[in-house]
Amino acid sequence: MTVHDDTRFDSIAVLALGALPPAESRELLQHIAECERCRKEYDEMRGAVDALALSAELTPSEFGGAQCERLRGRVMDAVRASVATSAVQPAGNVVDLAAKRRAAPAWFNYAAAAAIVLFASFAGWEALTLRSENGANQRQIALLQAQLEAQTREANGARAQLELESSRLADMIAPGAARYAVQNGVVVRSGGRILIALRHLPALPKGRTYQAWTLRRGAKTVTPSITFTPDAGGLALVELPERAGDVAAVAVSVEPEGGSKQPTSKPNFVRSLG
Repeated sequence: MTVHDDTRFDSIAVLALGALPPAESRELLQHIAECERCRKEYDEMRGAVDALALSAELTPSEFGGAQCERLRGRVMDAVRASVATSAVQPAGNVVDLAAKRRAAPAWFNYAAAAAIVLFASFAGWEALTLRSENGANQRQIALLQAQLEAQTREANGARAQLELESSRLADMIAPGAARYAVQNGVVVRSGGRILIALRHLPALPKGRTYQAWTLRRGAKTVTPSITFTPDAGGLALVELPERAGDVAAVAVSVEPEGGSKQPTSKPNFVRSLG
């Protein structure tokens, strides 16, 4: 009956890496075949070695775990044990250094090689982890920059709109501005500009919009001007692109989306500017 020996675990780790001398490998494999605990340890160490071999293809979350940590610990225990064994010399003896190097146990060389392979694999995994994290950080930074640029553009647009509205309101109340009352609002002629301020405008169905019209001095038919949409409260403050001195009258009607060349519905109002 095979007796289990925990001290064989270090050798099993080196065997799993393929770094144990052939003679020792054969003896240990024979023991593993007869010892259930050692066989289980060997199977787990082989799984960790396979993970190391595939580490370049795995993500950081898929690589590592308790088996790889145990493998590293076993190999380092074997290396430290080999170093300690080779360092013990009888008191009073003088040993030739060259002879000592020649006589160094093969175990130490194999265990050291196994440790090098192991830590090279771990170093590769750590580099892969850093590259993955760096890529994720760069993508996150790019996303935040895009969001910041979008917010900046939105803020600049809102600021420009506020300045425009302030300018329009200033014209509406400026001394000398001419005001013409209309249904639910007023038309203002001030400083060469024409402004229309309306309230309580009902929301229109999809495909419909409000459109302004102007009648130029001396003309007999109206000319299409801009289209506009009131805000959620039914308010609209519109500046017409035409020069105030050229316009004799203004009107507003409901038209198809995009506007019309001629009115297609009864105007909400028609107001002469005198």
